[in-house]
Amino acid sequence: MRQDRLRQSYWLEEIGPMFRPTSIAAFAALVTVGGFTLATAHEPKATGGTNQITNSIGKKLTLVPSGEFQMGSVESAEATVAFLQKNYRLGDRELAEDLRVEHPRHRVRITKPFYLGTCHVTCGQFRQFVEDSGYKTDAEIGPHRGVSEFGPAASRPGKTVNSVNKNRSCRKASFEQTDEHPVVIVSWNDAVAFCAWLSKKEGKTYRLPTEAEWEYACRAGTMTRYSSGDDPETLATVGNRADASSAKMEWGIKASDGYEFTAPVGKFKPNAFGLYDMHGNARQWCADWAGGDYYGKSPVDDPPGPDSGDVMLGFKAQPRMCHAMRGSSWGDGPVYARSVYRCRGLPDARDPYTGFRVARTP
Repeated sequence: MRQDRLRQSYWLEEIGPMFRPTSIAAFAALVTVGGFTLATAHEPKATGGTNQITNSIGKKLTLVPSGEFQMGSVESAEATVAFLQKNYRLGDRELAEDLRVEHPRHRVRITKPFYLGTCHVTCGQFRQFVEDSGYKTDAEIGPHRGVSEFGPAASRPGKTVNSVNKNRSCRKASFEQTDEHPVVIVSWNDAVAFCAWLSKKEGKTYRLPTEAEWEYACRAGTMTRYSSGDDPETLATVGNRADASSAKMEWGIKASDGYEFTAPVGKFKPNAFGLYDMHGNARQWCADWAGGDYYGKSPVDDPPGPDSGDVMLGFKAQPRMCHAMRGSSWGDGPVYARSVYRCRGLPDARDPYTGFRVARTP
């Protein structure tokens, strides 16, 4: 079993496009990307004549234009594994099988612009929700409270040990978190509750992004493995992940991003849409049910995800359906940072590697 898998919570299962943005608002951001056509559609304008707004809790959101792209991996699962095997402790038959859910590559059209969190939801922003609503996270309630840890509280450099810590939650991770760090140890349920609270507070529709919206926003017009290019070493410029500054560097990149665990949001270069940390810091929950075979039957326009999710064992070995995750975390190797990588977890799953960002209807 791969060591990079051992450090993930037991309930999680691991599971170059042409792009034509149609937003005038995206022109300046994408002028160096090329390969697009401009449309005359009327689209919402952010305050100050920019493509970014700030909401009532201090969260910045960036307007993502409507457009079309090819969703999924341009290279085979075997080719991805072969490439990464050369320089990283990654890749085996099991991993190649997992990556088949990135196929087939298929055309997707995002028909309407939407706002997406410029960065992850932070600890400070999530605390506003908790203090205002009295909400208790899945990690804080019930007989299965706490979190399964593979982090500094549960291991020493060179060793990976799994333990359940019932005292851990988004309020108290096993590493230092300030108000500017991405909130982690939050479940899909917690993320949806945050969106419902914020929607009621502002009279706007906040939600989690779909998988299609997330990949479209992550790529931001690129045709490469990462928005920074095909070389995993470029990830140090755009995201915080397992690297030379981490005890997990045996499966990480060789460059150093300067952070062993989470980093304050927005510390790395944004992509062409102006979004930060799409390739690291914390994985991100999506609205969809997770469906490994969904790409083969996905509609072209605004795919919402399957009607039901893939099933995996939950607490007390009860089969339950999973929701989709995207992105990668401070503890993940470069295979998981690719724009096309798909992951999934149970609705009440939580770990030190997973947070979320919000979408908003203009």
